[in-house]
Amino acid sequence: MKYFPPLKLNSCEQIARIIRHWLAFSWRVQSILSVSERERIADLIEASEKKHTAEIAVAIEARLSWDYLKRKACARERAWNAFGKMQVWDTPQNNGVLIYLLWADKRIEIVADRSLAQVVPQAQWDMWVQCLNHHAKQHRWGEGLAQVISEIDVVLCQCFPQTAQYSDVNRASNRPEIF
Repeated sequence: MKYFPPLKLNSCEQIARIIRHWLAFSWRVQSILSVSERERIADLIEASEKKHTAEIAVAIEARLSWDYLKRKACARERAWNAFGKMQVWDTPQNNGVLIYLLWADKRIEIVADRSLAQVVPQAQWDMWVQCLNHHAKQHRWGEGLAQVISEIDVVLCQCFPQTAQYSDVNRASNRPEIF
């Protein structure tokens, strides 16, 4: 199990974070992606997963539960938990990837299973997060997700192509999951 150190927040920052999370409602997150953008992303993921053995998933969460907040948990910890909960990790070659957004903290995390993390340098993951942040600031989430998913698809097709030995089945939903 991974260890994630608690965030270093003073009491004022912690109170502000709790209030921010308390006021982050899931109905507000629904508007990040239009229905057509959700369908486009699902179609992109479905087409991508037919060419490689990896699993791609997108999760958007409005806020953290009290259990996470009281122990000052970071968005990355929650992303790893969602990664497991959504069964993105459940691939024979350990090559799943989750794009995770925590709305209340304005945090984007990309979590990759161990085989995939070994072939993609951290600098590339950071660039994809920066790309998503850039699109988020312009309220163009759909475009950002489509771009990053397409770029991840290229890497997955090169490193983990479908073969007779590994022809993976779809394990997780291709639609962006909103918690």
